[in-house]
Amino acid sequence: YKNRLFLYKKKQVKYLRLKIDSNANLILSIPYFYTFKSVYDFLDKNEIWIENALKNYKKNDSNDIYFLGKKYNMVLDSTLKKTYIKKQKIHTSSKEELETFLKTNAKKIFTFYLKKWSKKTDLFYTHLSIKNMKTRWGSCNHNKAYINLNLKLLEKSLKAIEYVILHELSHIK
Repeated sequence: YKNRLFLYKKKQVKYLRLKIDSNANLILSIPYFYTFKSVYDFLDKNEIWIENALKNYKKNDSNDIYFLGKKYNMVLDSTLKKTYIKKQKIHTSSKEELETFLKTNAKKIFTFYLKKWSKKTDLFYTHLSIKNMKTRWGSCNHNKAYINLNLKLLEKSLKAIEYVILHELSHIK
C-alpha cells in the first residue's frame, strides 16, 4: 500500500494492530470483521506515525548502546579479552561478550537494590531471574517470591532501576 509492503494476518482480535518487527517489517493484525477499506483508512490516518516509526527504527540500528541512562558507542575489537567502558565508548570483542558483560553487571546492580529494599521493607525475595522481555520491565510471582527483571532495564538510570525493583518487591506484600 503506497509503495510499502505490509504483512498481515486476519486474527481473532478486537482491534486492528500495526507493529514493526525486528527486521523493520510492518505487520498488521486484522480482525476478521474488518474490511480492507477500513484497513486502508487506518493506514492513511496513521501515515505520519508509520514514517516516524521507520525513521526511529533506522536510527536505533546503529552501534549506540545505552547503559545506566547514558549513551555509549560500541567499538568492536576482536583482540580484546574483556569488555570495558572508556570515554563514552564500550569496547568489546563481540556482541556475545557484551551480552555477558551486561548480564554480569545487571546481576550485581539488581541484587544490590533488591537487598537494600528487602531490608528496608521486610519484603524478601527467594529468587532473582534476569531475562530479555519484550513487554515488561519486571514481574513478580508473589506466591514463590520470585522476581524477574528485564535485562534492558540496564539501559535506564539507576533511579529507574531502583523504582522497578521496589515496585516488584511490593507485589510480595
